[in-house]
Amino acid sequence: MNYLKSLIIFIFLGSPLIAISQEVAEEKKVLIDELLILTGAVDFGQLFSEIYISEMSNIISRAQPDTDPKVFVILEEEVSTVIKKEVGDKQVFNELSYPIYDKYLSMDDIAELIAFYKTDLGKKTIAVMPAISQEATIAGQEWGKSLGPIIQQRIMTRFEEEGIEFN
Repeated sequence: MNYLKSLIIFIFLGSPLIAISQEVAEEKKVLIDELLILTGAVDFGQLFSEIYISEMSNIISRAQPDTDPKVFVILEEEVSTVIKKEVGDKQVFNELSYPIYDKYLSMDDIAELIAFYKTDLGKKTIAVMPAISQEATIAGQEWGKSLGPIIQQRIMTRFEEEGIEFN
């Protein structure tokens, strides 16, 4: 169990921290907040929690396949509690988003996006975007898999041409 404890500490301490160094105008923050609400991006805490729990569970399972199932229950409970408290109470996602949106979008851009997402087409776009993204990801993965044998053949041919042998 000491190995598991060390692994969990390493995962948390090894996670990258994001520093926010630029100041964003308050009126722009208000627009960004509205955009995040309209697009459902503020629900990111739940998604982050699920991904984090899944990744940590996979790492623990691979490192120690005979892990007591209670470990995963505790992991889920504690990660969910922390994420809910830290994300929900402190609006961390909004704070992290401000400099990113500020970097790429003007106030006019954000205002136009807000206007768009309030239209029927904008609402439909928000509703179907997760399915589109998921299907596009699967299609991309399948396409990538189809390239594997072609790439492997080309590499093996080059190795052969260069006289490189594998035992």
